[in-house]
Amino acid sequence: MAIVVLLCADKAHSVLKDVVFYDDAVVGSSEQYRYVTVYDSPPETTTIEFYGGGNGLFMNDSSTLNIYQGGWFSWDGQELYAQFKFYDTSTVNVHIGGGFYGGTAAFLYLYDSGTVNVKGGQVDSLLQLDDISTLNLYEGQLSLGFNLLDFSKLNVYGGSIGTFLGNNTVSTTAIVNFYGYGFEYNPEGRERCFENECWWESKLTGYTLDGKPFTYWGIPDPTTHPNIHLIPEPGTVVVLGLGVIAVLRKQRRRKEYGK
Repeated sequence: MAIVVLLCADKAHSVLKDVVFYDDAVVGSSEQYRYVTVYDSPPETTTIEFYGGGNGLFMNDSSTLNIYQGGWFSWDGQELYAQFKFYDTSTVNVHIGGGFYGGTAAFLYLYDSGTVNVKGGQVDSLLQLDDISTLNLYEGQLSLGFNLLDFSKLNVYGGSIGTFLGNNTVSTTAIVNFYGYGFEYNPEGRERCFENECWWESKLTGYTLDGKPFTYWGIPDPTTHPNIHLIPEPGTVVVLGLGVIAVLRKQRRRKEYGK
């Protein structure tokens, strides 16, 4: 049985309550909360199946939260901004139709060894990775881009990446891996302007491992950032390797027959 603690909200948020989970639970589509906090109950870990709504999320321990179709966390317009924070080794999986919303009034932070897997949903909030946290983008959107600090890691297998008022940032110790092939990088992909100030956003295009075209905006130049890796499709590497072998064999035969 799920262990749930409900905390009454203040007058400004009288409609919604806070909820704290210590054990597995399913949050239905009709359930909405102000702040959602998740902990483990050692030695058991906690998994939350989330179809409802919330204005803030705080993950702790080794807990897991799955956001499904119709599930969302978003700025409510009453707080100064919304906060989504992941600590320890917690994991959040964002599936198709679910996500984090709020634009520039929402902040999603990953700390410690926290992990977020975007599997078709949307992260429409300011995104920052700290410590040794990881974000894996398979499908879906990182609408406002990202800021990678410390030894954090971003693995990109598909989806789309945008920016907000400038290019995305990656510290010299963080790592970004782009998986695919046919990569083309343009440092002047498009010009953006805001309050009479203009700048260029870079454009990285190519194909994902399953052949889908992608466009990522605001990516730092991979040629000048050794910690940003463009990783070709394994099949492409094999084909290139076979091509090299064929050329070497052809050259060897020419030498043997004096041609």
